Amino acid sequence: RFRCKSNGHVFELSSHETLIAPEERAIVRESLERGSVRILGRRFGHSKTTIISIIHRVTARMAGSEAVARTLTPRWSGILVVDGKYVRTRMLRAARFDGDERLRSFMCWICGLDVGTGDLPHYALADEETMIDLVLFFKKLKEIGYVLRVLVCDGNPDIPRAARKVYGDAFFVQLCTRHFLEGLRRKAVLAGAHEDPQTLELIALIARIIEARDLEEASRWLLALRRRRYRSPSCRLILDDFKTHADNLTTHLQHPNLGIPHTTNDAESLFRQLNLRLRSLGQFMHWRHAENYLKAWALWRRFTPFTDCKGMRKKRNKKAPLECANCSLEGVDMFKITVKNQP
Repeated sequence: RFRCKSNGHVFELSSHETLIAPEERAIVRESLERGSVRILGRRFGHSKTTIISIIHRVTARMAGSEAVARTLTPRWSGILVVDGKYVRTRMLRAARFDGDERLRSFMCWICGLDVGTGDLPHYALADEETMIDLVLFFKKLKEIGYVLRVLVCDGNPDIPRAARKVYGDAFFVQLCTRHFLEGLRRKAVLAGAHEDPQTLELIALIARIIEARDLEEASRWLLALRRRRYRSPSCRLILDDFKTHADNLTTHLQHPNLGIPHTTNDAESLFRQLNLRLRSLGQFMHWRHAENYLKAWALWRRFTPFTDCKGMRKKRNKKAPLECANCSLEGVDMFKITVKNQP
């Protein structure tokens, strides 16, 4: 609160108007760049408690995906990889009375990654990766103006269901081939057929079909599959699973001009980067702290230029994801998301 010396009027600034000190900016930025609390305390001459307090206070005021979309209006490719990562937090938003005992102290960070730009259009901390949480995620994604053309996801059936509930049927679904093959191998183990030559041959043939270079090569392997006879219960189970999901496993082959990835490796790579950051933090004491910090980390990631892209993505190097989404970051303050010299 402030009091005017001339007329005694009392006024206060909102959280968005409150200035963030340069030292606080430096502390939060270095924290997001994997600086540990102990090292930051030594560098800036503060206790660990003070450093943590600064991080919580600043990240709570940083912009979320809605503010970024409203201010910068990115242009995304429409090819979205959606996945969830469990984050440990001591105080949860909802009590857990059933399910896996190990998940009682975890919440799920649902994140969408745009394949064409490498940007993160939307991200949200949810109680779990269930239908209701995913519907809320896709509703917010649609509200910020994301036009979904292709959805790439793992084997969680609630992800495409939730997307169709919000977006309708005006998009393609590509299931992760790596997750699907891992699921087939688990089924073979459960059926006691993981060493059966015929079962291993069948899984290998399916892998050649769904991971083929083009539709013509996939057709040749599919013809080879049809010429064989698999009569064991485990093989029939695997074949039925493949027939059910074959169309969504080969979307990248049916539409080669769209450049659709056939795995969720982009999201897995993003979560590996996040793991490096969370490893030194351990667990969050409250779900709100986790939500704010993950929001700030995603924002920092969107403003950080790529450095090691290879192949077709080499042109991304030295550009931030938001710049790849056709946004001009000149004069944009990551801690305020305001554009300088604009009315």
